[in-house]
Amino acid sequence: MTGITDYFFVGFAGFLYVIGEYKLAFWFSAFGIVNNAGAAVRAVVDPDWYMRKRLEANLPVDFFNSGIRSLLAIKVILIGVLSWAAWRAGTHAGYF
Repeated sequence: MTGITDYFFVGFAGFLYVIGEYKLAFWFSAFGIVNNAGAAVRAVVDPDWYMRKRLEANLPVDFFNSGIRSLLAIKVILIGVLSWAAWRAGTHAGYF
């Protein structure tokens, strides 16, 4: 459902936050938000693209139930986590 890049943004932003690089953590979180939102929009606008990507990844494909709802649920959770992380890092960096 989600790619390795989704977890990379969360993990690397968390690592940067822990070591005190708040500005970089903020920008990695912000880019992760844009990346996840873009993927969600693309899957909704072009469901055939989403189905092709699932086929390429050898994931089960049900043509009557595309699985976009579960993708959107995961993206909403990741965007929420990244938004919280960006807010925390931005506060420490002095952006807010």
